[in-house]
Amino acid sequence: MDERDLIARLRADNATLREQVRQLEEILAPTSIAVPDEWGLTKSERRVYACLACRDQASRTAIMQTLYSNRPGDPPTENTIHAFVYRLRKKLTPFGIGITTVWAEGYRLHERRRTNPEQLPG
Repeated sequence: MDERDLIARLRADNATLREQVRQLEEILAPTSIAVPDEWGLTKSERRVYACLACRDQASRTAIMQTLYSNRPGDPPTENTIHAFVYRLRKKLTPFGIGITTVWAEGYRLHERRRTNPEQLPG
């Protein structure tokens, strides 16, 4: 195999791996969950909301992966996740959306706000 063939193969492998990562990130925190602009969420807050909305409960690890999967060498602290959830609660409460802490496990949206990703529009 000459150098050109090797480079072409590596580029193809890289493209395949990038697509797999994109698909896994979509499973972790779907971007297809519609979030009204009036909620005033940042891009990261939208990702955390999606992480919570598509499962019964989200572990702190799942939220960390949602926010920092592109920075494996620089993981956030537990306080970072608590701060994100605090800000998200503050923004969502006026719209009747609550986030419950599941002791020693993570967080969940109140029952009426969880959703099945297959039922989402788009």
